[in-house]
Amino acid sequence: MSFAQLYGRYLDRKIVVFDVGCRWGFSNVWEPLAPHVSLYGFDPDEAECANLAERYRGRDVTFVPKALAASIGRRTLYLTREPACSSLYAPAPEPTSSIPELRCAARVGAQEIDVTTLDAWLAESGVRAPDFIKLDVQGAELDVLRGAAACLRDVRALELEVEFNPIYQDQPLFADVDAFLRQQGFVLWRLSNLVHYTDDPTASVFPAADVHYYDSRPVPVPTMAGQLFWGHAFYVRPETAAGGRALDWRQCVADAALMHASGFHDLADRLLRSAARNCPAALADAFPSPQALR
Repeated sequence: MSFAQLYGRYLDRKIVVFDVGCRWGFSNVWEPLAPHVSLYGFDPDEAECANLAERYRGRDVTFVPKALAASIGRRTLYLTREPACSSLYAPAPEPTSSIPELRCAARVGAQEIDVTTLDAWLAESGVRAPDFIKLDVQGAELDVLRGAAACLRDVRALELEVEFNPIYQDQPLFADVDAFLRQQGFVLWRLSNLVHYTDDPTASVFPAADVHYYDSRPVPVPTMAGQLFWGHAFYVRPETAAGGRALDWRQCVADAALMHASGFHDLADRLLRSAARNCPAALADAFPSPQALR
């Protein structure tokens, strides 16, 4: 049995996923759940949204050519050498000129654009609040979250690009985003794809070692030199992180699907075990074990 079959058997509504900053399209992690997922992509680049709409034609996918922020109004969009690095925050001159890998974020222009909020768009569109949000908006992640305070009450998990050191002037950093999401009732589950830069790329070829601990098991990790600039942060609800002990069994199934798609198979397994324990007795014998799913 697949996760898609499991989800379709026990739940009668689709998973709603919002990808804010959807240039280049959606992650293929949602493909296995495709019959049960509605995808919405947001990006201020109208041409990119039109191209993506053609690419995904015939699927339950919607592209919204809008820029999202903390409030409705007008903002400056700072254009960069690589269009994907354009931001509502001005590129910081020092790192984008002195660090070769960040020259793609050097400023080449600016334009005034209309911005709206996720909460306002949801109210206008009638679309249900998302179960999962992915954010990659070049330093403006906290702005988007502040404009989504109402819909965050229904969100189960998020994946965000976060900066630990500034690439853009006055941008919120990881500590700011983390504090806000904790206030909204989320906990950090994982940091991944940690990206380091140096002002001399040859200097990063400097062998070093780190250790990641999983419970009491140390796992050596080869590393190189450079300053940490950005990475991906995954947030979930505390009850999800606890394996679903306090959740309705159907919510456990829904959260397990999100965790499985995100690659957190251990957490998905715990949630499914909780669902099997708490589902109606008539379903318990037929409920698949986590090992039986793929």
